[in-house]
Amino acid sequence: MPKTLTDAWARVRTVLDAHAPSTARTVRASAAMGDITEAQSVMGQPFPDAVTDQLLLFDGVEPNPVAGVLLPPLYIPVGVHRMQMLWQRKRAASATPAIGEDAVGIAGEPCREFHPLLVPIGDDTTGDLLVVDNRPGELRGSVLTWGKADGFFGAPTWRSVPEMWADVASALETGSPQGAEYEDDPNMTRNGCAAVFTADGILEWEF
Repeated sequence: MPKTLTDAWARVRTVLDAHAPSTARTVRASAAMGDITEAQSVMGQPFPDAVTDQLLLFDGVEPNPVAGVLLPPLYIPVGVHRMQMLWQRKRAASATPAIGEDAVGIAGEPCREFHPLLVPIGDDTTGDLLVVDNRPGELRGSVLTWGKADGFFGAPTWRSVPEMWADVASALETGSPQGAEYEDDPNMTRNGCAAVFTADGILEWEF
């Protein structure tokens, strides 16, 4: 497993344990490799290595829309079973052809419909998703925001899953208790969010 991902996740866990224990308790243990293999079969694609590596570090978090919002601004990291369910649900509602039927495309390209080579990793529970782009090309493995109304347009938010977690870790490390004044400018994530820790031990994102 790449050191960059394990190091970034270790930094995230250190801050959560210290400043957001309620959010830390929503994090699940690692996924079973058999479940990951089954999801890849159902979704008709091998996952980018970083997606598999993340699932082996932790199988998403409990679907708690208050304490479980670990990815900015409002996304709950999903485990392998919810990843598969969200993919199936979005594909059933999409007009984009299945893989092998002129639907491959290039990573990073706009797509209004839910492309079969998008892998959900975050869910805001309203229909919008954070996804890893598994289409071929230079931007394969990048992390995109896919909206139920507009699909995906613009540049990827993060170039990779390890970059995303490193960005989140930096924001957490400069976070502040709720209501406190920042002594210095906090680290903002690539999508413009700063970490705040509530008195109840919950991570929130200001954006």
